[in-house]
Amino acid sequence: MDMQWLFYSDTNARADLLEECLERRDYKLKRVTYLERLFDHLKKNPNAVLIIKANKIYNVYQLCEELSVKYPHVHIVLMIPDNMENAKKAMQAGASNTLRTSSDKDEIREMIIHAEKYVQHRMQREDVTELPLIAVDQRVIAVAGTKGGSGRSTSAVNLAVAFAAQGQRTAVLDGDIQFGDSAMYMNIKPKKTLYEWIKEGDNRKELDIDQFMTKHESGVSVFAAPSRPEFFEMITADDIQLALEELKKVYQVIIIDNSAAISEVHLQVLKEADDILLLTNGELPAVRSSRLYLDTMESMNLHNKVRLIHNRRKKKGGIEPKKMEELIGGSIFASLADQEAVVGASIQEGIPYVMSQPKKQVSKDIKALAGRLLSGSAEKPAKKKKKSKKLLAEAQ
Repeated sequence: MDMQWLFYSDTNARADLLEECLERRDYKLKRVTYLERLFDHLKKNPNAVLIIKANKIYNVYQLCEELSVKYPHVHIVLMIPDNMENAKKAMQAGASNTLRTSSDKDEIREMIIHAEKYVQHRMQREDVTELPLIAVDQRVIAVAGTKGGSGRSTSAVNLAVAFAAQGQRTAVLDGDIQFGDSAMYMNIKPKKTLYEWIKEGDNRKELDIDQFMTKHESGVSVFAAPSRPEFFEMITADDIQLALEELKKVYQVIIIDNSAAISEVHLQVLKEADDILLLTNGELPAVRSSRLYLDTMESMNLHNKVRLIHNRRKKKGGIEPKKMEELIGGSIFASLADQEAVVGASIQEGIPYVMSQPKKQVSKDIKALAGRLLSGSAEKPAKKKKKSKKLLAEAQ
C-alpha cells in the first residue's frame, strides 16, 4: 500500500523501535524537524500517517488540533506519556490514535495495522479517492472606502472576528500594502508579513502560507502588510492574486482591508472579491467620493459586487439615508451605528469591539452584517440612477 509515514518532533527525537517495526512491513519512516517541511509533505500526500511526539516548542495538543482541521485526510497519531488524561486530551484534539512513549513492538504493530485499515478504507471510497484539500464555499470580501478615516480597517477586523465567532475559518489580508495597520487594530506584532512570503519567490507555492500569518486570540489569522512602506514596490497584482489562491486552500472567509488609493493591486483585489463593501457616511464629501467610486466600478463592470455600507449612522444630522441612496445611486445594504467612544476605545486598546463590547449596537450591526453576507441574503447591489448626478450637483 502506498502510504507515507512521517515522524515529527521539534527536538529531533529518535524513534528507532517505530522505524524498525515499519521496516518489517516494508515502510520507511520520514523524520521531520521543521513545521515548514511537515506542511509541505502533508499537502502533497493524500495517504499520510503522521506521528507527533510531545514537543517543547509547540503545544502538541494545539498543534494536533490545527493540523487535523487543516489536513483532515491525515491519520494523526500522538506519541504521549503513559497517562490516561493525556490520551483523552489527544482524542479531543483530533488525533486518530495514540502511542505511549513506552509502547512495545506489539503495541506499535497494532497502531500500524489500525492506520493501514484507515487509509485503505478511505482509498476504497470513491467519493474521497481524490480528497480535496481546499476549503469549500470560500467568500472573499473586500472592504473599501474612498478616504482615510472611513473606518475600513476597524470594520474589516471586527467583521473578521464576527465571522470567526460563527465558526468560519477566517483570514484578514491587509491590502494597504504601503501603510496597512490591520495588525495594530488587533494588538498583534507579526514576525512575518506579505513581504517575507513574496521574498520566497517561486518557492512560496511549496510552502504553507499559514507560516507567514499571525494568529489572533479570536481565531482570525492576519496576513499583515510589509513592516516598511518602501517594501510595497516589490508587490504586484499577480502576487496578490496568488496569495488569495493560497488563502482559499485554507480559509472559508477572507477579508481584505483595502487602501483608499486605486492601484493595480487594489483593482486585482476587487476583481477577486465576491463582495465589495463600500463604506460611506452622511457627510457630503464622502457621499460625493462614493459616487465617483461607484462610477469607476461600473466602468470596470464590477458595480454588481458593490454593497453600500452606511458607516457611523447618526440619529440626528448628516444626509438622510434615502437622500444618500439617491445621491450615490445605490441601495444601502447595511448600516453601522455611530458609537465613537466604543470604536475609539477599541482602536486605542487594540481589541476589536465585537469582543470588548459585544452588546453595543455597533457590535450587533457588524454581527448582523456578517450573518447576512454568510447566508447570501442580499438586497440589490448598488444600482445606477440617472437622476443622481443632478441631485448631487444640487446638494453642493
